Amino acid sequence: MSDNSPIGILDSGVGGLTAADCVFTSLPNESIIYFGDAANMPYGNRTPEEIVFLANRMIHFLEEQNVKVILLACNTISSMKEQLKSRVPLIDIVTAGASAVGREAHEGETVGLIATKATVESGAYVKAIAHLSKRITVRSNASTSLPKIIDSQLENASLLDEKIRECIDPIVEDRTIRKLILGCSHFPIIREEISLIYPFLELIDPAVEQTHMLSEYLTKRHAFSEETHRKVLLCTSGEKTEFDATLQRLQIKPDEVENIEW
Repeated sequence: MSDNSPIGILDSGVGGLTAADCVFTSLPNESIIYFGDAANMPYGNRTPEEIVFLANRMIHFLEEQNVKVILLACNTISSMKEQLKSRVPLIDIVTAGASAVGREAHEGETVGLIATKATVESGAYVKAIAHLSKRITVRSNASTSLPKIIDSQLENASLLDEKIRECIDPIVEDRTIRKLILGCSHFPIIREEISLIYPFLELIDPAVEQTHMLSEYLTKRHAFSEETHRKVLLCTSGEKTEFDATLQRLQIKPDEVENIEW
């Protein structure tokens, strides 16, 4: 028994390509349809009502492409998961990130979290981690600008350095934090830059655990693809060129990049 239908992945922009990259590596036979709503990002500065509306619109689009499961690669969207409507299973990245922390952090440890304003204010990570362990605490800081810079100015090294420090310095200033959750899917794109500035930090990428959860779901449902040549379709509501720098950095070669106009 198998299911050759594609896997859907959605994000507010290019950030979810880090989740797609994990799927490419771990599940090489699976076709993927990715939607990045670049025209409306950053989601992290929007109201909950706007986020839910935009996310449900992407979910509906992916459902129309007959995907068998959807990865919510956007942490901001994942923090609103209970308000989303979908006919297919949703695997959210916040639950995945919390699971990774529960496995890698020790009791009594404080871990750092960098994320969007909406994700931090939702308390989604704090709640999800507390559900696994009451003795692991979270020190958070939000960035309102870094995701957008990664989307559109990835090669601006000096600006990236400035915004990375602005985001992470307040968390690690007393040097007690040793683990940092990359709580926005855009942030793993710049993990090398972060590690150069903060070599003492262990970076936790929730997308890795999310791919494990996807694999477990496909195993239980006997829903792995048996295709020998997968297809990768990238869709964006913004400019196709906004994908270029991230695709090159992650060495992803899609079969097609399509512009979607709502």
